[in-house]
Amino acid sequence: MISLILLSAGEGRRFGRKKQFEKLFGKPLFMHSLDRLLGKFDETILVLPPEDINHSIPAGVVKVPGGKERQDSVFNALLEAKGDLVVVHDCARPFASLELFLRVCDLGEFEGKIPALPVRDTIKRVAHGMVVETVDRTNLWLSQTPQAFRKRTLLECHFKARNEGFCATDDAQLLERYGYKVGVIQGEPTNIKITYPEDILLAEAIGKLLGYG
Repeated sequence: MISLILLSAGEGRRFGRKKQFEKLFGKPLFMHSLDRLLGKFDETILVLPPEDINHSIPAGVVKVPGGKERQDSVFNALLEAKGDLVVVHDCARPFASLELFLRVCDLGEFEGKIPALPVRDTIKRVAHGMVVETVDRTNLWLSQTPQAFRKRTLLECHFKARNEGFCATDDAQLLERYGYKVGVIQGEPTNIKITYPEDILLAEAIGKLLGYG
């Protein structure tokens, strides 16, 4: 059994408002992921801000209140998930294909699997407005979601992190921290993450190329 966890509980601190409710092609951002994936997995869990937990959504979706940080929101959803495998996705990435979800769910020998893209640009380490060094990009990849995991492993890592007060930027980092193997597949260049208001313009352009507009 596979549980799909859709994260849509952020405060939008960098965006300036709750971006999950920002309209993209006429509907809230989070609905793009929900509409595409509803019914594709055994269970769908949508994590929303506690104050928006009564937001109208399609039948059959389990609603879970989010926490202070992304990690807290995933933890809340894991406690409700019934699947042996969970696939976690940020709704701020509206264009991830169903194929990408299915590919990361094929864990093979790994306890988790993520999509990522090799870094293309030259990377500079900067401090106080000055270049400190140029970083070798040979083995650097940009992580994306969806990310899939064996639930028992991910939940164990979340409990350990909570006990230590450690906060990761994605769930794969938790598995890395506690010694589990995380596989990588090629991500999708169109699987952008909307973080700032200007990203909406890029999303509209990509969406039109993909047939949304």
